[in-house]
Amino acid sequence: MRSEWKKRLDNEFGAMVGSGTGRASYRCDSFSEGEAMRWILRFSRRAPVAWGVAMALASATPAQQPDTMVVRLSSVARSAVELYNASGTTRVSGAFDVPATKVVSGDVAVLNGPVTVAGRIQGSLVAINADVRLSPGAAVERQLIVVGGGVDGRDSARIGGELLQQAELLRYHLDGERLVADREPVYDDSWWRRHNVRHDFRRGEAFTEFFFVASRAYNRVEGWSFVIGPRFQRNPAWGKLNVEAFGVVRTAGPMKWDNQTLGHDAKAEVQFGRPLGVGLGARAFDVVEPTESWQLGDGEAGIASAILHRDYRDYWVRHGGAAFVRLAGGNDADLTFTFSDEQWRDRRDRDPWTLFRGRDVWRPNPAMDEGSVHVLTSRLRVDTRGQPRSAWAGWYLVGEVEKGAGRITRWGAPVMTFAVPSPEAVSYTRGFVDLRRYNRIAPYVNLNLRALAGGWLSGDPLPTQRRLALGGPGTLPGYFFRQTGLTPDVLQCSGGIVQGGTPAQCDRVALMQVELRSRFLAGSLRDDYDDDWWRPGFNHRMQWVLFADAGRGWRVGTPDGTLTYAKGAVPAFDSWKVDLGGGVDFGGLGLYWAKAVRDASEPARFFVRLERRF
Repeated sequence: MRSEWKKRLDNEFGAMVGSGTGRASYRCDSFSEGEAMRWILRFSRRAPVAWGVAMALASATPAQQPDTMVVRLSSVARSAVELYNASGTTRVSGAFDVPATKVVSGDVAVLNGPVTVAGRIQGSLVAINADVRLSPGAAVERQLIVVGGGVDGRDSARIGGELLQQAELLRYHLDGERLVADREPVYDDSWWRRHNVRHDFRRGEAFTEFFFVASRAYNRVEGWSFVIGPRFQRNPAWGKLNVEAFGVVRTAGPMKWDNQTLGHDAKAEVQFGRPLGVGLGARAFDVVEPTESWQLGDGEAGIASAILHRDYRDYWVRHGGAAFVRLAGGNDADLTFTFSDEQWRDRRDRDPWTLFRGRDVWRPNPAMDEGSVHVLTSRLRVDTRGQPRSAWAGWYLVGEVEKGAGRITRWGAPVMTFAVPSPEAVSYTRGFVDLRRYNRIAPYVNLNLRALAGGWLSGDPLPTQRRLALGGPGTLPGYFFRQTGLTPDVLQCSGGIVQGGTPAQCDRVALMQVELRSRFLAGSLRDDYDDDWWRPGFNHRMQWVLFADAGRGWRVGTPDGTLTYAKGAVPAFDSWKVDLGGGVDFGGLGLYWAKAVRDASEPARFFVRLERRF
């Protein structure tokens, strides 16, 4: 009995909690004593007491006959098997690629992948024991079902139906062209069923998760931060319903039973009509919020902190509630209006664990302004890259206007004073726009353009947490992140006043980026077709990339011709910082070099990206 528990643990636990999306999700509709044993035994290697508890529970489990073997599948695996065996499904074994110019008709099922989709699938996609990578603008018009693998790029692709995912691998064999799930022993869970209510609310596109766990970006303020709690979603004919009630747990020491360690993030939303519809929702939150999260994604920022001891963000606490209205224009566009009542608080950096440079001192988390603020935000998103026959070509736009009013204490104000700041009334308006154009100028060549601007529009000076800066791998990689010593300081706008943590101090920023990318010899250098079972993340066609970036920040006020300009003025282009660079994108890992053009003393810089540059 014990060896059988141990065998099941070794085979299944890693897949259950280690998905490619960086989150673990455990559903009570399949929970039994067997699953409980896997959790206990997984940690028994480190905890002898847990091993004893596990053995006691195993001895209490009713004996089972050796020949009691049935096929027990989750609803996700069952849907995958049924679709694979359907008569109209196209079946593929091994690597499967859909180029950007290709349209695949009908349902597709892939065994042992990986699967790369840059084009369009006019049906459902099933991936069994395979990872799926969706390029920006890729389209799967119906369901995407992934069993035993991860999904990369879901936010930048279009999925017409629901995404169903199971991290656990599927044991199977082929009977001709028919896929048959292998049998495995079933352990008596009558004790659990007698003492717990088991729920299976999965019907079609709906799901309920009573124990959902997702990790947030690792950082120097929270360490590992997790959201834990139930999720509930329904997609009836009249629209959508989504409810989440998460607690937030932060692992950076010292861990105490207080708001430094614990928080919450709960949301409820109902949408009437789909794909066109109107959504109404509310949210209650107590979270640590990053500044300038637009520069790098959560995954890249978290890995840089956990491995390299380098945090590319600053943080403050947002506590309060919000109500919002969303006008949905299908998967391609939406307009959201949000009104929130918030308490802003400062938060000090701690000393969480890192793999390298663990003895180094973290860059201090800058002092943030504190107070009570009402915020009205209007946000527009348009993404045409998923239009039919336009994958990885089209427009992407995010525009936002934020109106804030309240009373704050300006602890982060960039002024030389020994006076203790006092609360003051504040009313400001801030704007932000990110416009991108993706152009496919040849079958394997893309020319992509980006223009970004943001900052103060009117009213009082911006709070510290709403100011902006440039520099670093996400914007101008030829310049170091939060670099000091530039004359004038047009990336951080410190004005010669050095503050702890070098916070962003620009009232406004502008950035332009252009890149040219193409495959090496139309992808002929790919030599890993025989190694797809390994699936390390490099088995996608490589691309070379050439790029250029130009940008700067400035303050608004009495013009001085170098750092401060009138509210209607834009600095001349010859004062902008410019860099050039190139690199190789392996499809999930990019290696790049960049060199500042107008500052000869700046060295060439090497950097790594885990996502496309933009």
